[in-house]
Amino acid sequence: MVWRLVRRGVFAVVSAYIVMTAAFAVIAFTNDPNVGSVAYGASTTGGNVTEAIQAYREARNLNDPILQRWLRWVVGISTGDWGIAYSTGQPVLTSIRESMKYTLFYLVPSVVIATVTGISFGLFAAFRRHTFSDRFVTTAAYVGLGIPNFWLASVLFSAAVMDHQVIEFPGLPLESAQLWSFDFTLAYGFVPWLDANATQAFFALPIIVLTTALLAGQLRYTRSESLEYIDMEFVKIARAKGAGPLRVARHVLRNAAIPLLSLFLTEMLSVLVLGILVIEEVFNIPGFGSLMLSAVGARDMPLILGVTMVVAFVGIVGNFFQDIAYTLLDPRVGSDTD
Repeated sequence: MVWRLVRRGVFAVVSAYIVMTAAFAVIAFTNDPNVGSVAYGASTTGGNVTEAIQAYREARNLNDPILQRWLRWVVGISTGDWGIAYSTGQPVLTSIRESMKYTLFYLVPSVVIATVTGISFGLFAAFRRHTFSDRFVTTAAYVGLGIPNFWLASVLFSAAVMDHQVIEFPGLPLESAQLWSFDFTLAYGFVPWLDANATQAFFALPIIVLTTALLAGQLRYTRSESLEYIDMEFVKIARAKGAGPLRVARHVLRNAAIPLLSLFLTEMLSVLVLGILVIEEVFNIPGFGSLMLSAVGARDMPLILGVTMVVAFVGIVGNFFQDIAYTLLDPRVGSDTD
């Protein structure tokens, strides 16, 4: 088992460097969109377009040999030097870290609530299949999946701003930092890494929106996977021995945990890429999703690469922990190839 986990760790590291190389290749062998902006700016000011482009390329070491640029890129990523964002003048990692704290503030509670509630109601519906309770829970899951995140976010935002006040996020321009908050507040002690003003219950709305999508998916997956095991022999034996509903549900969940884990991690990555973009755009949260959009809008290549690498690393790390969980939940997984 230990050797298997070591191999999974080595594979994760190798995968990370393959992703780094792929990201570098995309940038190195495609046209830089900023070159057009530089040429346009030089032409409108009466400057020499060729000299302006040459100066731009030299300032960013784009004229260096490909191998030298690749080595510099890999070493920089490995040592935590991800470059400077052109649009903010800050190190890329600093921009990512400052934005991520706002995203995690609503992402983590949503994941916890959706996971616990979704698994609980999914098991409940599976054990009471073909009853009114099962139909109600299943219908609620499909309704939750069918509600577009952007529509729900817009409705909640519009309904709540009728009684609002403006809060400001520190370190951001006022026009881009104003957010709506409401009469109820959250305890500052739970989030010491956020400014006290930013702990307003404004974040309750993003939590509701994100939890709705996650809960519906988790509930549906749990019910579907649990139904595969409810009629199996080990469940019948457990019931014959007098096991209560909670003990039987625990046995079913343990057997359904591996496919549920795969679905959960896949969905979480899609939420990271898509869900937070919608939520932070609607609620004007200066989080990771907003950083991604602003990087693309500003054609800030170091920042675009930085946020792309974060998403890629989340996927690689998630797959690594998924392999570990598989081994812990069922040591037989992968034993045929070892």
